[in-house]
Amino acid sequence: MTWLLCDYGEVLCLPPTEQDRAVLATTAGWDTQDRGGDFWDAYWVDRVAYDRADLTAQDYWARLLGRPPEPGQLDRLTKVDAAGWLHPNPLSLAAAQRAAQRGLRLAILSNAPIEVAREIDRAPWLAPFSPRFFSCDLGAVKPEPAAYQAVLASLGARPEEVVFFDDRPVNVTGAAALGIDARLFDDPAQLDLVRAPG
Repeated sequence: MTWLLCDYGEVLCLPPTEQDRAVLATTAGWDTQDRGGDFWDAYWVDRVAYDRADLTAQDYWARLLGRPPEPGQLDRLTKVDAAGWLHPNPLSLAAAQRAAQRGLRLAILSNAPIEVAREIDRAPWLAPFSPRFFSCDLGAVKPEPAAYQAVLASLGARPEEVVFFDDRPVNVTGAAALGIDARLFDDPAQLDLVRAPG
């Protein structure tokens, strides 16, 4: 059996739009002039810890804002944040479906905090991908070896039975170090090159 294991963000989905980013910054009450920096840069500073579930949503947004979120603001922030990551990439999804028709099993491995992961998990266009692994559940983020090892164990697969696509070179390198056939994603057509054995 061969698994096609895909990253989610910017592989199976499109990146947040400029409008998504602007709405999130507005929801955060971000004032670039006052804060002296770009909101999206600040967004990523503690994201790894949030993805790994080392930080709660409350902790993550408090760090980003420099203060605890106001009443009701945390719920709005998490919803707007998740919505930005819910734009499907139709070309990638179609290519993955063709891969499934060739006999490949589909799965997802994504770095995502719990609030975002749960919204991704409910996306109907991801139904063909099972199981779906998220860093917040694994307690490890790509490119940490523990993330890939947990996936291999759950799939009951040897590294050479998994073809993994990710858009970040460091994540590809981390998977390849464990013997996984890891490939840097930059075009949905790459998925059409993966063949099931036999």
